[in-house]
Amino acid sequence: MRRPPKPSHEDIVWLQDYLPYRLAVAATRMLRDAAHVYKERRNPLTTAQWRTLAILANHEPLTATELCRISMLHKVAISRALAQLQRRGFVARQRIHDDRRSRQISLAANGWRYYNELVPEIKRRERTLRALLKDGELERLYDLLDRFDAFFATKEGG
Repeated sequence: MRRPPKPSHEDIVWLQDYLPYRLAVAATRMLRDAAHVYKERRNPLTTAQWRTLAILANHEPLTATELCRISMLHKVAISRALAQLQRRGFVARQRIHDDRRSRQISLAANGWRYYNELVPEIKRRERTLRALLKDGELERLYDLLDRFDAFFATKEGG
C-alpha cells in the first residue's frame, strides 16, 4: 500500500503552535514535578490518591461521583484510590441519610496528617513556578484559564 502524500506546510498541525498540546505539555511537566513530593516518600501515594486527598482538603465531604467530576479522573481510578486511601486510614466514608447507595467521603485524621506533611513542599514548588511570572501575569493566566473552563463548561452542558 502506498503512503499518501505528505500534507502541505499549512495543513500540518505544528505542535509548537497547537494550544491544547502546549498546555498539556506544560501541565504534565508541572504535575510531574509536584509528584516527586508524594511519590518519593516512605509511604508514597499515586497521582489519583494525591488528587483525591487534595480535593477532599478543599471540598469535603464529597461523594465518589463528585470526586470524579472535580478531579477529571475516571470512576475506576477514583474507586481504586478511595479503596487504597480507606485501607490506609486516610479517608472515611459515611452513609448519606436518604441514599443508601452513596457515601460521603471526608479526610480522616491520618489523611489530614499526611496531607499537612506534604503541603509545605508542594507550596514551595509552586512558589518557584510563580516566581517565573512577572507582576500581573499570574492573574492574567488565571483569567485565561477561567475563560477556557467557562467555554468547556458551556460546551459540556455545565
